[in-house]
Parts: sequence; structure tokens; C-alpha cells
Amino acid sequence: MESDPLAQLRDIHLPETILWWPLAPGWWVLIILLGLVTGWIIFKAVQRKRANLYRRQALAKLLEIEQGGSSAPLADIFVVLKQTANIAYPKQQASSLSIEKFIGFLQISCVTSIFTDLPDNLSSALYSSSDQQTGNLQSLEIKVLASAKTWVIEHKREAKP
Repeated sequence: MESDPLAQLRDIHLPETILWWPLAPGWWVLIILLGLVTGWIIFKAVQRKRANLYRRQALAKLLEIEQGGSSAPLADIFVVLKQTANIAYPKQQASSLSIEKFIGFLQISCVTSIFTDLPDNLSSALYSSSDQQTGNLQSLEIKVLASAKTWVIEHKREAKP
């Protein structure tokens, strides 16, 4: 008696399904590295944003002066520039310089050419009363304001020790 060989066959046994969890050690290393890199990028972005806060505040003050929020715009522009220079260069004490030396300091600390077409009597123009009844800035004030904005945006900050 021969038995049927087909009856002796058994069904194919499938392996257990492979689960995606728990992860292999290589994936854990990759997740940790990705988390560290993301954390470092966020830390640097926050640090940079905080470091440039003084620039944003100075630009806001200059914009306020430009929109006519000042009775002596030329003097106020230099007040903002001196405050900003004190923050960016705390060891230089730039705010104690005379106006001509201060402008020279600003020109040296910026990569772009600024404050080029200023009159010789800038000191007297700073503290003279100007006609602000119309609320418009005069041409000298417009030139100084444009150079001030350029300096605030483009100056290089003093290196930290």
C-alpha cells in the first residue's frame, strides 16, 4: 500500500511579521544624533536672534525718527548711533568721541562706505534748530539717516573674549 505523497505535505509556515518597534540600535543612534543636531541649530538660532536684538531696536528708533517722531532728528540719529556703538563695542567707549572722530569710527567699523558727503560744519548743524513744521527731513538728515541704517545693519560686532 502506497500512501498518497500529497497527503504528507504540510502548509508553508510563514515567519512572524517583523515589527517596526523596538528599533534597532543603529536607529537609536541616528535619532539621538538628529535630536542633538536639531537642538544645536535651535540654540544657535536663538543665540543669534538675541545677539542682534540691539540692531532691531536701533533700526526701530531710526524708523521712528524717519517718520517724524523727533524734534531734532539729526541729533537723535547720532544718539541712537552712539547707543548702538556702545553695545556693539563696549571696550571702545565710542560715545565719548567728538562727532568727527565718531563718524571716523563708524566708517572704520563698517565694510560699506558711509557718511561720505557730510558738510564740514556738521557739529553746528547737529545742534542748530531746523524747520520741522512740515515734518519732512532735510537732505542732510536723509543722507545721515541712510548711512546710519547702513551702519546699524552692516557693522561688525566686537569679538567676545
